[in-house]
Amino acid sequence: MRGRGPEWAAILRLLGTAADAAGNVVLVEGEPGMGKSLLLAEAATVAAARGTAVATGRADELGRLTPLGPLLSALAEWPAPVALSRGDSPDGPGLLMWLAEQVRTTLERRTESGPLLVTLDDLHWADPATLMALRTLPSRLADRPLAWLLARRATSEHDDSGRLFDLLEEEGATRIRMLPLDDGAVAEVVADTLNAAPGEELAALSAQAGGNPFLLLELLTGLREEDAVRVSSGVARLTGTALPQRVHSAVRRRLGEVSTKTRHLLEATAVLGRSFSPAYAAEMLGETPAALLPALEEAIAAGVLAATSDELTFRHELVWRSIVETVPAPVRQALHHQIERNPPARQTPRHQRADGSSAETLVLLSLLAWDEGRLSRGLDLAREAAELPCSGRHPQPRAVLTTMLTDLWLLDEAETALAGAAEEAVGQPEWSAEIPVLRARLDLTAGRLGSAIEHAEAGLNAADTLGVPALATSALSVLGTASLRAGDLPRAIRYLKDDLARGPRGAPPYVRLRSELAAGRINEARGGAAIGMSSLSRIYDALPRHTGALTSEPTAAAWLVRVAMAVRDERRADAVVDAAEGIAWRNPCLLNPSVAAAHARGVRDRDPEALVRAMTEHTDPWARASAAEDLGVLLSADFDARDLAVDSLNSALVCYGSVEAIRDAARVRGRLRGLGERRRHWVRTDHPVSGWASLTGTERAVCDLVAQGLTNRQAAEQMFISEHTVAFHLRQVFRKLGIHSRVELARLAAQQGVRPDH
Repeated sequence: MRGRGPEWAAILRLLGTAADAAGNVVLVEGEPGMGKSLLLAEAATVAAARGTAVATGRADELGRLTPLGPLLSALAEWPAPVALSRGDSPDGPGLLMWLAEQVRTTLERRTESGPLLVTLDDLHWADPATLMALRTLPSRLADRPLAWLLARRATSEHDDSGRLFDLLEEEGATRIRMLPLDDGAVAEVVADTLNAAPGEELAALSAQAGGNPFLLLELLTGLREEDAVRVSSGVARLTGTALPQRVHSAVRRRLGEVSTKTRHLLEATAVLGRSFSPAYAAEMLGETPAALLPALEEAIAAGVLAATSDELTFRHELVWRSIVETVPAPVRQALHHQIERNPPARQTPRHQRADGSSAETLVLLSLLAWDEGRLSRGLDLAREAAELPCSGRHPQPRAVLTTMLTDLWLLDEAETALAGAAEEAVGQPEWSAEIPVLRARLDLTAGRLGSAIEHAEAGLNAADTLGVPALATSALSVLGTASLRAGDLPRAIRYLKDDLARGPRGAPPYVRLRSELAAGRINEARGGAAIGMSSLSRIYDALPRHTGALTSEPTAAAWLVRVAMAVRDERRADAVVDAAEGIAWRNPCLLNPSVAAAHARGVRDRDPEALVRAMTEHTDPWARASAAEDLGVLLSADFDARDLAVDSLNSALVCYGSVEAIRDAARVRGRLRGLGERRRHWVRTDHPVSGWASLTGTERAVCDLVAQGLTNRQAAEQMFISEHTVAFHLRQVFRKLGIHSRVELARLAAQQGVRPDH
């Protein structure tokens, strides 16, 4: 336990007060190899020696499939198969509550005979049920002689276990951050392991472990096993320069935790040096920086890479050296030749900010921050990048800035950024192709659906011509969303099928998550919440690490909660709310994230006050309408609040109408009819008595759906009217067109070009 004096003192204080009913909790976190597990093991040994009962458990990656697994294993309270077969435990969601109650009663029973220490390790792998239980058990059992010692890997602050630690710390838990060993502690570990003080070269090599105790011990043990160190006159000196195989094995195990693509990226970039420019790495690998985002994020989350102000760097020099040394020599030589032929460009001062960061690097770092929900930081970096000249690589800084400003509904600044992006795009085909897609997203956000569809179609054509699949995906997500809001579900479905037909494209997270959100909305409109969920699993499962779906539009979090609740998936609903509130907490200077989180919380908890706040403070009219509709639905369940429900739904109807959201307005009119309220939704105009021009807007909508093969009932569900009303309008269509069957209608619709581009 060299160099861990303060940490061990905190553990001893915990053990000293374990017999007190004070809800003692100590939280231990640090990067891999910092000695967290050893600290917990030593604490358990000392506690047992003092007569304190000990329950030890740990989470693992595969164990995420077992609810409450770490707690149940620590307490040896696995449900007996015979009990389950007798039906003593409930099925479905009730099973989790039953298991949690089993854990609580077991802890109460164990503490009746004396103090108990519960140690749980590797909680970054814990399942959601375990984390939810740990959120409440310490406070619920605060009157018991019970101490908690919890540990997690902390390479990311934004996962569920990190949020749990934040909440427990706010309630008085002691938090221990296992920092790297200082030089003095490293020298002591060397002396303990080799029974000699380190020589100059050995001290320098030991420093390459970066103060990581695990890497340091693997290095020293490997050197000793391979006779690569000699002790003379009380000083240990190296006899060679190669790293021991034990270090290479440890690094291989670490890299085994990441995907194959990420491992290949690390092997290629290691040849560039310990630090590298992500822009140059992308160029060397024939990718765009945006396409590398998933792999870079995974490497950072695994603790292999760290982000500086202008570059990415290998966190530990020892890990970097091992990766370089284990790349096969022919491959390493080929990479060196490639670098020699196309060396990294030196940025001139005018292409850098004061600390040397280039526009390309700042853009990539801004996207990393944005994807993690650090919106203020991402926006600041994007603004800085937009002020620097750039090399023409994708993504364009001003395009990224425009997207972020649009997401935050800062539309005036977004218009300015878009104008600048268009000027810079002259002579850059890929950049030019992105301009209409950016314009389409801006129009969609502002409620100009017709213009959004027109510009997105232009962007899609340009993307297909240039062969830029990620841009095509962005265009299709706008087209699908705009068509859906405009009440044109068949067209939205066709855009969704077009996107799916293109197959996987390895799009960066901020593009992929937007696309999956649009697909989920379309599928939910087509077949209900259960069908919508089939497109959304990756969005839910990516939380809270990847939050791009929640920030892509202000109602995304509330809608995801609504869908999860519709299929009774409370765990995923809670995950969305927690992620949305985490974004708001990390961005206190931005209004929209806070309002979006309140909206999501209001839907989850059926809280009218939260929904009133969302309805009042959303800056996006469509989002205001959504919150007003949610409030109206909630109030309509209370007979005494009927008038308030009608007022809320009327407000939603007005806001939806202001942004041309025909489908949403129709749904609200259906809700009002259910409350006995009737609202006209047509505009009286002069029509001919027969032919296509004689059809009213509602008749055209019925015609479109029936021509696509929908039954009267299916068309009624899509238009939020009764089946009888559809039948009435269909008879009117037949009379005006002089036809007698659906087959004739489909044929005439095709001849008139009603689909797909009317």
